[in-house]
Amino acid sequence: MPSTPLVSVVITTKNRIELLPRSIRSVLEQTWTNVELIVVDDGSDVPVELPTTDPRARIIRNNQSQGLSEARNIGFRSAKGEFLCMLDDDDWYLPEKLERQVGYLQAHPDIGMVFSRVVVRDAEGKERCYLAENHVHSPEINLMAFNVIHPSSVLLRREVFDRIQFEPRIKKYEDTLFFNRICFTVPTAYQPIDVAVWMQDGRPDQLTRRFFDRNFVNFKIVCEGLDDILDRYPAARKLYYRRLAFQALRCRRLGEFLRAVPRAI
Repeated sequence: MPSTPLVSVVITTKNRIELLPRSIRSVLEQTWTNVELIVVDDGSDVPVELPTTDPRARIIRNNQSQGLSEARNIGFRSAKGEFLCMLDDDDWYLPEKLERQVGYLQAHPDIGMVFSRVVVRDAEGKERCYLAENHVHSPEINLMAFNVIHPSSVLLRREVFDRIQFEPRIKKYEDTLFFNRICFTVPTAYQPIDVAVWMQDGRPDQLTRRFFDRNFVNFKIVCEGLDDILDRYPAARKLYYRRLAFQALRCRRLGEFLRAVPRAI
């Protein structure tokens, strides 16, 4: 492996052009300079133009929105890097994110993906750390927690994405399905350093906004996508299907509730 392999970073965005300059700068100003930045414009009403002339950055335009999961897939499929990572358009990387995580994977050739901490910042500028320094990682722990891995905190080898991609149908909980499948497929590791800032400023367009029916439909896809793993861990299966049953009740899907209950007990 060359000493300075190419790292491909994918930023997905839709109708949030005002957020892009900060996230793009954080990638292009990394201490690790061998970077390819791919911005996927997922059907913005006004096509996105890159706020930079840096030749390392390019844009892919989806004329019709494909959703976050497939937009990420599209970006990664077009990437040329040996290492891949992603960044939400409202978050940004800390300057040494790539250098420190590439160094970790180069020093641990058996590890397929590394993830780290992020700094959570609210609308008032208050900050806290997401994931404790003494956080212990295992696939089973991550499964029982419904996934603690933040997408802006990861770096993975290209061959990992070649094996596991985002489920295009899913519009929420996509990280729960994607990262749990990775954790049970390839060795993963937690590096206790801060690598990115995660904005939680309460905007109504943030993807974490809850809609009961959407929650149920998408969490059902998660349960189906992790079915083989959940069958091996009865405690996790009960946990996931109890949540699914509860969500079915909240959106008044009695038949789905009754189907989920046997796997929740």
